Amino acid sequence: MPSDRPQDPTSHAFPTKQLTILAICRFSEPIAFNSILAYTYVMVKDLHGGDDTDASFYAGLLVSAYAVAEALTAIGWGALSDRYGRKPVVLFGLGGVAISSLIFGLAKEYWVALLARFIGGALNGNVAVMQTMVAEMVKNPEHEPKAYATQPFVWTLGGIIGSAMGGFLAQPARFYPSLFPADGLFGRYPYLLPNLVSVAVIVLAILQGIFFLEETNPRGKKSAHEFVFEEEDESVDERTPLHRHNDRRSSARSHSRATTERTMFAEESLPLPVEQNFDLRRSSFGTVHSIKLPISATKNTETYKGPAFNFTIIMVTIAFVLVSYHQMAFSSLLPTHLLDKPAAAPGQIDLIGGLGYTVHDVGVYLAVNGVLGLFIQAIIFPIFVDKVGVWKSFVLNIVLYPLAYVVMPFLSALPPALVSPGIYLSLIMQSFFGIVVIPCALILLKDATPSPLVLGKVNGLAMSACCLARTISPPLVGIIYSAGGSAAAWLSCAGVAVIGVMQLFWVPRKHVHGIVMDDGTRMAKTISNSRNEEDGRCPVVAE
Repeated sequence: MPSDRPQDPTSHAFPTKQLTILAICRFSEPIAFNSILAYTYVMVKDLHGGDDTDASFYAGLLVSAYAVAEALTAIGWGALSDRYGRKPVVLFGLGGVAISSLIFGLAKEYWVALLARFIGGALNGNVAVMQTMVAEMVKNPEHEPKAYATQPFVWTLGGIIGSAMGGFLAQPARFYPSLFPADGLFGRYPYLLPNLVSVAVIVLAILQGIFFLEETNPRGKKSAHEFVFEEEDESVDERTPLHRHNDRRSSARSHSRATTERTMFAEESLPLPVEQNFDLRRSSFGTVHSIKLPISATKNTETYKGPAFNFTIIMVTIAFVLVSYHQMAFSSLLPTHLLDKPAAAPGQIDLIGGLGYTVHDVGVYLAVNGVLGLFIQAIIFPIFVDKVGVWKSFVLNIVLYPLAYVVMPFLSALPPALVSPGIYLSLIMQSFFGIVVIPCALILLKDATPSPLVLGKVNGLAMSACCLARTISPPLVGIIYSAGGSAAAWLSCAGVAVIGVMQLFWVPRKHVHGIVMDDGTRMAKTISNSRNEEDGRCPVVAE
């Protein structure tokens, strides 16, 4: 389509500087988010005077409180960014994370720690705003895969560092008594040090953002051609501003969709090894790749007045929600099980207690889990899906998913030398299954959407349902752990995963072929080995 934009080469150059500045802001958040996982369980015990009664439940609440508060306020922050600009909202959000971290580290009562988490979530509106800034920075469509890949990569890298930092800096007076005396500041506040480091990183990110980050809000542009969306596509996508101007052509219809269909749930503030935020209108599908689906001639991109949700969308969403629940439960349950004291002698099956590791050990395991997630997402995922196909990858990994949980209760019966390899085996399975299943589910979900015009509604359903599942799973699995012990908690995760296997029988079979996967380095691969599309009920068997 001919464009009336001035042919200024610099306006279409890859925005390396601005993406780097935004990446530094982005990098600081997962350091704070993920650092708490390594020590939340022991912190709750300390705040309760050493009493571990229901400690796993209260630890789960601390994990979820931030996401709940952020979900409640994210839409308001998005509206403020439309009116006053993206930059002030991003910087204010980082300030909220810093305040939350400082209060959390100084907490001497549980309710103070919980309030700190909730305040941090309420003050942080960066979930959707940073994504929108990336979209508004990129003017050349060819640069989109590389630009979008920076956000999940930076998030995962920050999560790896945050996990290790939380494990190695918590309780410094215990582990480094020569440097931090027991009667000193960090002896009185054993969880202040990792939070102070988080605050320092965030302050540096805020300072560089103040001086170097440029405003990207299209409202501030002088001419209409500066808006970052395509005239020929009326659908809302990843480049759509959170709020559109009324002076745009077809403004009534497009403005309505932009304000009602754009979802801003805050599940990415839950500590996971990989970024969990997704948007079906983007091409990344939660990965560091750009995945392009073939355009179906049957999907009307101009006008569509039919229902937004069909049977396939509902069934795939249910499968997605079940995976989201037990995946987040694993991330919350693993540190608790590692830190809890054993209830049986070494070498015997312990169905009640934990493995008795330290926060240092937990930090290492969580950091390794992040590295595994990054490696599987960047290298293994595209190769595996290329060889197996989207549908079979989706089914196979859901069927195998319960194995990641059933091994955990029996690790205590292994010789001490084999316990750690057993933990890593579970981490590898959990990372592999989750990183393959989630993008495949998103691909199937987008492929089942009847029209691009309703992608916002479909995305809203999937995003909100998955966020709800990830938010309730930490405290719920904590209750199960407190009531029935470690084996009951792990088997509850396996039980939900088995329900997911059974639910596959109701997921209509759909082979998606002709997918083009771009890793952001202009090396694209077409995944076309899937068989012809075939509808019907899904028997969980190989073809």
